[in-house]
Amino acid sequence: MSDPYEPLRRPHPRPAGTVVPWPEQRKDMGEMTGDEALVRKTWEEIDAWSYAFLWHCVVSF
Repeated sequence: MSDPYEPLRRPHPRPAGTVVPWPEQRKDMGEMTGDEALVRKTWEEIDAWSYAFLWHCVVSF
């Protein structure tokens, strides 16, 4: 039997600091004709700003 005081080990549902991770968002997008690395970088920057904004709202109000 396992130790009842042992912390649970389970994967986190998404990477820290993200609202919608890139792999999840990529599934919703269609075929890309441009530079996917550029789209990914832009998405991750916008997603990080969204995460910061949401935490700002939680903490400030």
